[in-house]
Amino acid sequence: MKLRRLTSLSLFLSFIIMSFTGIVLFIVPQGRVAYWSDWKLLGLTKTQYGNIHTTFMVLFLVFGVLHIYLNWKPIVAYLKNKNKKISFTKKDVVVAVVLNVLFLIGSIYTIQPFKAYLDFENNIKGHWTKLYGEPPYGHAEESSLKSFCKKLDINLQTAINKLQKHGIKITDEAETLKEIAKNNNKTPKEIYDIIKTDNNIIISSLGRKTLKELCAIVQIDLRKSIEKLKNNGAKNVDQDTTIKSIAEQLNKTPQDVYKLLTKK
Repeated sequence: MKLRRLTSLSLFLSFIIMSFTGIVLFIVPQGRVAYWSDWKLLGLTKTQYGNIHTTFMVLFLVFGVLHIYLNWKPIVAYLKNKNKKISFTKKDVVVAVVLNVLFLIGSIYTIQPFKAYLDFENNIKGHWTKLYGEPPYGHAEESSLKSFCKKLDINLQTAINKLQKHGIKITDEAETLKEIAKNNNKTPKEIYDIIKTDNNIIISSLGRKTLKELCAIVQIDLRKSIEKLKNNGAKNVDQDTTIKSIAEQLNKTPQDVYKLLTKK
């Protein structure tokens, strides 16, 4: 077994795997949407693709360093000018450095055309959000059925009856939505769609709504809402503040903020 051959083949294969998983992670839904909808591609979840990408990165780095070691002389030769002296002003070197610096700065400060590229990624992820919807709150699929119903003001027994009516088997109210979904070949979102009430329809995108938008939807006074929030400890609040931001200030969930604002 030749070290150069092993290095080249390993770099080639790990490059292919990392490129593929990188593309998948570029188009994959955001975590909350992927877990909520049990998103998969070729039978693998977002987490599994992330794990593959991370572990193959180690393999790629190890053999990348080894490749540099084995090809150090040619690399140094690229830096030498006609007088056999290392020069960082050679056209090839300058172009390579400028190209990499450009990508670095463009990514950090999101200047064009890098901004357009990153916006394209966000648009793709936004498409998944519109297609699958969002969970009522972060990691909702990890909540037990009992806890989930309590947070969303859904009667637990009514929810169990609805699920059983739809042929969903439940062994314990302490089962998480994720477990119930998996045991019944459903997604957490499908379980939620069965048990949600009319009062829960708005909640799926609650965190992203501004205070002004929420007040308009539920028809409550904006000025009084801001005053109520400030009286309850939210200091930085105006009409354009998102419900998620308000919830973080109050150390509550967006649903708690919703309940606070709509409470008579």
